[in-house]
Amino acid sequence: MRWYYYPWALAQAFYLIALRVVLILAGFIVVPIAMPFRTIDADTAKRFTEHDGVWMLVTLPRWAWLWSNDRDGAMGDERGWWHANAPFGLGAGHWFSQLVWLAFRNPANNARFTRFMGCPVTETTYAFVGDEVVKDKPGMGGMRFLVATHKETGRRYFGFYGVKPYNDERALVVQIGFKGEPSDWVEDYTGDETRQWKGLTCEINPWKNIA
Repeated sequence: MRWYYYPWALAQAFYLIALRVVLILAGFIVVPIAMPFRTIDADTAKRFTEHDGVWMLVTLPRWAWLWSNDRDGAMGDERGWWHANAPFGLGAGHWFSQLVWLAFRNPANNARFTRFMGCPVTETTYAFVGDEVVKDKPGMGGMRFLVATHKETGRRYFGFYGVKPYNDERALVVQIGFKGEPSDWVEDYTGDETRQWKGLTCEINPWKNIA
């Protein structure tokens, strides 16, 4: 791994995360304005997989695309977790629950589907130093620095993930940059290419629950 990747990675993380913060703040204005114009695709209706109720793809208009969610829509996950945990017990179908999901729970979500703010796994190769498997789970700590390189443009996407357990319940967790990990490059994304996009994260938690 070339030495200059490390300061380059810090610079990339700084300006991209700063841009993401700007997009998130803008979403507090854009999402409420766009909500009355949202599209409900009734043809996608199906039962939640783990809870009672019906999920449908609900998206914001094209001019608010960056703040929409092409994968889960405004009703949250297809399992129904958001439906069961939405504010005030309103359920995923209520406009306020959808606003909270898009503006607060998953802000500026579609930005990760752009090559500027997201890493397209199928279009890149990768290399890493450190531990291949790092997770915030008991017995799976470690550190990894990964670099993904776009096959055509040569653009690089950097990601650092470190987990230092104190015990089986708590750990220091630091994850900065793009969230891709080696196992992502061996998956088959046929049928749902949105899964290949790995977005940005900035998590620094000195006392995370990993139990």
